[in-house]
Amino acid sequence: MMSCLVASHGDAVPPRDRIRLHDCQVPALDSLLRVMREEGIDKEVRVFGVMATACGRTRIDKEFTDIVDPRSAAALCHEITFARFEQRFQDIFEEETTDD
Repeated sequence: MMSCLVASHGDAVPPRDRIRLHDCQVPALDSLLRVMREEGIDKEVRVFGVMATACGRTRIDKEFTDIVDPRSAAALCHEITFARFEQRFQDIFEEETTDD
């Protein structure tokens, strides 16, 4: 699955050792990277890691590019957006484990 991510998203994919997700969450990473590219967010924010705990809580490590001042309203909007992405990763895990 990771090779498919790299084939689809190239350099936007965090290094393999910086991705720790449950199998059910990997498609969400693909969607995240696709949405970032389609919406132009990838020009403002770079994802350099995605880590999930055993209970599915997920942290997306990101950094702003030079285009975004970390103290700006745009940066705050990105922080809110990524908090929602993190919650969605956890929701996916919980839905998957509840179905078992």
